[in-house]
This record gives sequence, structure tokens and C-alpha cells, in this order.
Amino acid sequence: MNLCLFSPNFHPLVGGLENVVMDLASEFAEQGHEVNLITLTPNPKEDQFSFGVYRNPSFFQALKIHQKADVVMHFNVSLKGWPYWIFSGKPLLISHQSEYLNNWNGKVKYWLANHFAKNVGCSQYVARRFKNGIAIPNPYNHQVFKTITPWELRTKDLVFLGRLVSDKGADLLLEALYLLSKEGLEPQLSIIGKGPEEQKLQHLCQKWGLEDRVSFLGLKKGEDLVRQLNQHKCLVVPSIWQEPFGIVALEGMACGCVVIGSKGGGLGEAIGKAGVTFPNGDVNALMEAIKRVLLEPSYYHKVQEESVPHLFAHTKKVVAFEYLNELQKLKSNEKTDH
Repeated sequence: MNLCLFSPNFHPLVGGLENVVMDLASEFAEQGHEVNLITLTPNPKEDQFSFGVYRNPSFFQALKIHQKADVVMHFNVSLKGWPYWIFSGKPLLISHQSEYLNNWNGKVKYWLANHFAKNVGCSQYVARRFKNGIAIPNPYNHQVFKTITPWELRTKDLVFLGRLVSDKGADLLLEALYLLSKEGLEPQLSIIGKGPEEQKLQHLCQKWGLEDRVSFLGLKKGEDLVRQLNQHKCLVVPSIWQEPFGIVALEGMACGCVVIGSKGGGLGEAIGKAGVTFPNGDVNALMEAIKRVLLEPSYYHKVQEESVPHLFAHTKKVVAFEYLNELQKLKSNEKTDH
């Protein structure tokens, strides 16, 4: 197939959406499809990808790429990209990586998606927001994130990985550590990430006497991040809000951590049966989950068995195959209609 992809954000920006676009575009191309990606993100360096990348093309250039495609795939509803598709007359699939706000802009996006596109959500939680929406989970990079240290040989207890913002719940995790210390349990915690809440979190460590047990490691990427995760027994993802998905949970799981995370939204789906979930914002439930994992080492082997098929279902090849199946259906329906 000739595929036209549109994503306003792309490499060299770094984030969950950008990684998903990169993984799927690369995998589509590897499986023999012609892939051309249109993005609004500039890149000062020369692009060297296995697929075509067009950055800030003119309207007519973007329209031409759309018209040559068999099927068009947009990542989220972007009103900036909508005109290209309208004049192309091609079938459209939208990969929704999040919900949209409940304002006029968000309502317009829901209306457009429900009336003109095939809708795929990155989780059942997101897919349910759309008429006839289906769920295809996001992939993780299995070539980077892998287990290199046996669980029994790991010297560190807990790790948090994410932006230090209020929605991610790092303060809830610190409160759980404080409550655990009252019961005589003092697990260590490493915090990987940066963000506006860092100073507040450091203040909470001082307030609750956790300075000696909590380490702020800053940003970590690539092999350095993998090494850090492999030193820890448990990755905690205590998000307060309803996450659309949770690639970080898959990355920790692939690195051999037992994952403890909030069950609301798509994060609970990303963890599945291969980890421990608790109600969003429930500090007591989080505390009990940490106790369960750290005091019952045999529990690791139970979730590790579950993680093998779970992780396989989230590899790039499997996820790309599911998308290609839906794209092929759109192409076939287009031919039938004509």
C-alpha cells in the first residue's frame, strides 16, 4: 500500500506520540509499504529514515502526497491537517493517542472523527469515546528495553519514571513511603525525570524524613535508562489522572520490573495481568501493593509469566500488523464503493 501519515509532532521532538509515530512508520516501511510522513516539526539536521518525511510542505505538496496514497492515517485530529485530507478524497484512519478537551475545539474534533474517519484508540478507554472505535495498543521498543539483570540480584527497590508534574502522582508515592516507614518498612526510591514539581517533591522528602531513601536522578535515556531500570525490583506508575495508555509500564516490565500502577484509564490496560493495579489516588492501596511485591518475592515469578505474552502483543511488528489490517480494510472498502 501507499500510505500517507500526518502528525504535527515528530522527531526530533521526544515524547510518547513521537515514539509511536516513529515506530509505526518504520515498521510499515519495513513490511514493504510505501510510507510518506507529513509533519509540522522542523529538523535542523538531514532526515535519514526508511520512509519519506516532508516537513512543513506547501498546501499543494501535502495535497499531492495525500492524493497519491491508497489510505491516509492521521495521528490525533489536527485541524491543521484536515484540509489536506478533505480535498484528497482518500479513506482516513485516525489513531487517537488521547482524549480531547470538552470545549468547542474538542467537540469539533470528536464530530469530525465520528463522521468522516475510521477511529482507532490506543486503549479501550480512548476507543470508547468514538463511534465504532476499536482499540489497538501502542508498541514499545523491544530492541532497547530488555532484562539484563535477574530480579533476585537487583539492589534497589522502587523506581518512578516520568515527568515531574502533579498528574503523574509522584507525591502520592512519597506519601506511601512515609506511611510505610510508620510500619517499619523503608524501601528506597529512585525518581527518574524532570519537571516543575521537582522542588515540591524534594520539600516533601524533607518534611517526611525521606531524604536518605529517595534519590532524584534527573533525565535518563536509551541504554542508561535501561541500566537504571534493571537495578530496581519495582516500577511504580501512580498517575492521578486517567492516562490514555502507559508505554512506560511496558518499558519497565520489559526491563524485568514488577509494575505497580493506577488502574484507571488506559494505564490499567497497558499493565493488564502482568502487574499490580490500584485505584487512582488511593495512597493506602498503593502502600499495600508495594508491601505485597517487596515482601512476597514469589509474586514476581507469577507476573513475569504473564508479562511474556503481554509484551509480545505490544511489539512493533504485532501492533503494526493490526494497523495494517485496518488500513487494508479501508482500501478494500474504497475500491468496493467505486
